[in-house]
Amino acid sequence: MPVRGQSEERRVHLVGVAPWQQAVDFYYNPDDDLDLDDLGFTFPARWAAGDLFVIVTTDSPASAVVVVEETHHDSTGPDSYDQYLGPFDGLSVRAVERRLGTPLPSAPATLDTASSERLIAAISAEEKSPTPWRELDERGCVAHSEPVEPYSRCACCGKWADEEPVLVHHLLVDIQELEFFGYGPIVVCLTCHDLLHRPLAPSSDDLMFGFRPLCPRCSAIRTCQVDRGFPAGPPGPGTLLAGCVISDPVTFEYRCDSCEYEWTDDDDGYQPLPAEFDDDVVVRARIAPIPEGVYRPYSRTGEPGRVVIGRYARRGPGPHAAAWGDAIHHELVGQDGRIYLVDPPTVRSAEPHTWETQQPSDDR
Repeated sequence: MPVRGQSEERRVHLVGVAPWQQAVDFYYNPDDDLDLDDLGFTFPARWAAGDLFVIVTTDSPASAVVVVEETHHDSTGPDSYDQYLGPFDGLSVRAVERRLGTPLPSAPATLDTASSERLIAAISAEEKSPTPWRELDERGCVAHSEPVEPYSRCACCGKWADEEPVLVHHLLVDIQELEFFGYGPIVVCLTCHDLLHRPLAPSSDDLMFGFRPLCPRCSAIRTCQVDRGFPAGPPGPGTLLAGCVISDPVTFEYRCDSCEYEWTDDDDGYQPLPAEFDDDVVVRARIAPIPEGVYRPYSRTGEPGRVVIGRYARRGPGPHAAAWGDAIHHELVGQDGRIYLVDPPTVRSAEPHTWETQQPSDDR
């Protein structure tokens, strides 16, 4: 008799999970701030020790496999799992079904032994050699082909037609995308088009804002690009026109859609600070690099090199001083309420240069 949990009798259960963004952060890109209770799972009624859970997103535009886990106990025991395959940042369910030649049931569902083995084999094959999205063409972008206007630019990364050899149309189907862009299709470069067709792809507007820095003051994601002059075509959503009259020596490139803060990424556009200054002075600085050997989950908010604004303070030795290799902690209490470790040479005044500070008079 085979032992329960061996491959001869192991069954596979489809388990739904939402929200999909948090699921990817939890499994694929571990996030210390994310708790398992933030996720909603739909489990089958019963399972046995050694069975496999195929965790499938239920709220993403296209369903995707995030991870395959092996259970340690049956449905009456405590929750305990090991990762069996993955985790993935999204493995297309449509591509897996194409390999199977049949659609999968909606989660939660339990497959028989034969179907379970075929599904695991299909997931393994798709992991090793993902199906090109153009073969699936779930949005119909391949079938929809129209000439692109010569003054067009990629709606996501902002490259113009003369910078990118090929621009194509991307069809919008998501309500959020349609509400933001107000029309469709949009023009994108081939690189962004491939990103938009990943199994768990960002929306077109999220991808566009992903190319832009977070707001230094409030850490909002949606920051508008400020263009000056008179472009050949109309500005797209997320782009503001500021005309061509420049009255200050510093030209701001971005404006936050949430707090309306304006800034430039150029450090030289901001006034230097004296050697000694009060702790209550608002400064601008860049987040320090992560020392070798120190693990920190990836986060756009805490990404090294990002510009932040707040109150700077040098701290003495702390409990983690040895790990960070410096007896002094260069902390910045951000105006977004977070505490950052910053790179001291990048600390400058939060005030941009004026004509007087940029070109001091001779009698000073």
